[in-house]
Amino acid sequence: MARIREFNTDEALDKVMVLFWDKGFNGVSTQEIIDELNISKSSMYGAFGDKMELFVACLNRYQHKILNQLTNQLTHTNSVKSQIKKVLTGVYTEALADKSQKGCFIVNSSIELAPHDEKIARIVSEHRAKVETIFEQAISAGINNGQITNEKNAKQISSLLCNTLNGIYVDSKYIRNKKSFENVVNSVMMVLD
Repeated sequence: MARIREFNTDEALDKVMVLFWDKGFNGVSTQEIIDELNISKSSMYGAFGDKMELFVACLNRYQHKILNQLTNQLTHTNSVKSQIKKVLTGVYTEALADKSQKGCFIVNSSIELAPHDEKIARIVSEHRAKVETIFEQAISAGINNGQITNEKNAKQISSLLCNTLNGIYVDSKYIRNKKSFENVVNSVMMVLD
């Protein structure tokens, strides 16, 4: 007879995600994970597999949350341009308010692991493509309803917006000046005028 799991999988993933997000994959030991979850090593392996499988599960959970949040922000709006600006402003505002300067879990993972791990590279690349698609659909909707001129290329602008988001997440780790990010966002928004 199989043993009943004595912990909530979603809560466990959230706890471990914070560890990985704060310290990176290589900065977290299996023992730290076991201690954080207060479970045995065999329970961890039975529930999640090895450390990398657990990391991927955390990354996928985070990705799902971010994509849903962005979709909701950009599909339920009367003003695409102001909502895009609100998204970008929200990213740097949140990043500057975060004293730990942990940034974005996906961006951090792409920097730490993607150059050396094909699976992580694929996950972060797919995430990027999904974010670009969400932006592209929002910009296309703005073009279709006349908020954005039809001379704009939604695909190119969505790529620029992704680069801007990633840049804000990386730069906010060492640039703690709100005005710097305001200037970036205002400059990027001119592309939509």
